[in-house]
Amino acid sequence: MENFYLSAVVREIAPELLNRSLARVVLHGTDLFADLRLPGERSLLVSLDPSSPALYLSRRNPRDNSEDPSATSPFFLQLRKKIAGARVVGVSKHSSDRVVRIEVERFDISGDRSSASLIFALTGRSTNAYLTGPSGIVEARFAERGQLEVGDRFPGQPELGEPPPAPQVGAGVDRDVIRKDFFGPTSNFGPLLEREFLSRCRSVDAASALNSLLRDAFSENPLPLVYSAVPLEYFGTRPVNLKTDLINTHFELTLAEGFNRYEFETLSDASDEYYKARSKAKEFQAGLNQLKRSLTEEVKKRRSILDAIDADRRRFEDPDRLKRFGDLLLANLATARVDGSRARVTDYYDPEQAEIEIEIGEGNSLQQAATAYFSRYQKARRALLAIESREKVIRRSLDPLEALAARLEADPSSATISEVSDRADEALGRKKRSSAGPSKRPRRGEKRETGRRFISTDGYEIIVGRNDNDNDHLTFRVARPQDIWLHAADYPGSHVIVRNPAREPVPHRSIREAAALALFYSQAKGEARANVHYTERKFVSKPPKARPGLVRLSSFKTILVEPGCDLKRVE
Repeated sequence: MENFYLSAVVREIAPELLNRSLARVVLHGTDLFADLRLPGERSLLVSLDPSSPALYLSRRNPRDNSEDPSATSPFFLQLRKKIAGARVVGVSKHSSDRVVRIEVERFDISGDRSSASLIFALTGRSTNAYLTGPSGIVEARFAERGQLEVGDRFPGQPELGEPPPAPQVGAGVDRDVIRKDFFGPTSNFGPLLEREFLSRCRSVDAASALNSLLRDAFSENPLPLVYSAVPLEYFGTRPVNLKTDLINTHFELTLAEGFNRYEFETLSDASDEYYKARSKAKEFQAGLNQLKRSLTEEVKKRRSILDAIDADRRRFEDPDRLKRFGDLLLANLATARVDGSRARVTDYYDPEQAEIEIEIGEGNSLQQAATAYFSRYQKARRALLAIESREKVIRRSLDPLEALAARLEADPSSATISEVSDRADEALGRKKRSSAGPSKRPRRGEKRETGRRFISTDGYEIIVGRNDNDNDHLTFRVARPQDIWLHAADYPGSHVIVRNPAREPVPHRSIREAAALALFYSQAKGEARANVHYTERKFVSKPPKARPGLVRLSSFKTILVEPGCDLKRVE
């Protein structure tokens, strides 16, 4: 809130506050509401947000925020103790700074009088509120930052009186000189007044522009105005620049030519509408930024998985070459010339039938080397099929997410945000969240959410049971026969499932990551390394009358890993 505007607001509201009793004080985050039983259900609202400090009479009803952590702060508890029920006996503002003092007094049941002052320093980054006793000693403060500590004496300030006469400058003063003298870093004239001065300089000389600006800023007849680059009802539905697109002022501005102009009955009414629009815009921008970050993270994660898939593909590229080497070794059993770990054979696939060298390994026969090449060929083929399947799964979600990010960038409106958010949930397989409040225990027939969910580096969904009943439900109701089931060996713990919808071999890396989770969510969490049993779900059964969580394995493998939970959790 600009200094001269704040002065005008204090002059406007001071007569209404004097001799009123503070019926209730409510602190909600950085907003302090003081209920003085004013007509029209108005309350004194003080914003202690450093990005938008303000003080005015608001028509917003103060809420009882007993669950707000700030409502149990030492500052708030001192407020309730010292000023609740007290009568306002003084309202003043520092003549050249955004510091407002509200003095109160009250009498106890024995008739003894006590006094206190509530001081609001609405000075940008150093915004703070202080409660002082009758001697001016700080007894509590809202924010820990600032130069004044509890126990320091707050410097005095003059009472609010008639505004001082507006200064004047003589004709012929250079514009840059005025800017240096009046609009420097320590000046009382903020950025808005400097922009208005430069705007007025386009039509008159610099001295005339400044003198007219000073007359307006010091005017005793303020005009409550809000200017906006777009209609106020648009705030909260699309991005705006709060530094330039929304202005709260008490006189006409030439820089706002072409803006929507809104005039109000009081400065407080203008401020209430201004900060309401500002709050909507900030809330909208926060939601937009969060959705952009979420999409960017999901796209980046899938791009990373595709990079890993490409690296795996390069490891197994050209499997036919492996088969050809095995065939040539068998075809040249009688003629091949072996030299250590290499064999020279005739390439019957080459029209020229030239000789080539094939690596056979130290100490291997030609038949053993051929068998090894055939085995590697089969493994490479299976791996490439699995890689192709994984790539399709990832791209099925990546392409829509990239399209949604582009759509959001092209049209960042509230309607687009709602649409993109819903479609992103669909692309990620998330359920649409209900606005009806926190989730409750599912009723009979309703689908049950099971376990903690993660995504492996290769893009496979991993689900970890939460308790014995959840383990049973996960293993025997959620998991499919080809899913991978894991459990810490010899330790109580969660059942873990790696979903395998494509029914292709699950990469060993994903199995290791799932095994690390199985240890992390077991009593082996504190071990350096431990064994984990894993198998396909179809090899897991439930013994008759066994307690929840107890299973029997007809076939399994064991892997030694370290406990860990490094994967990203998903809802």
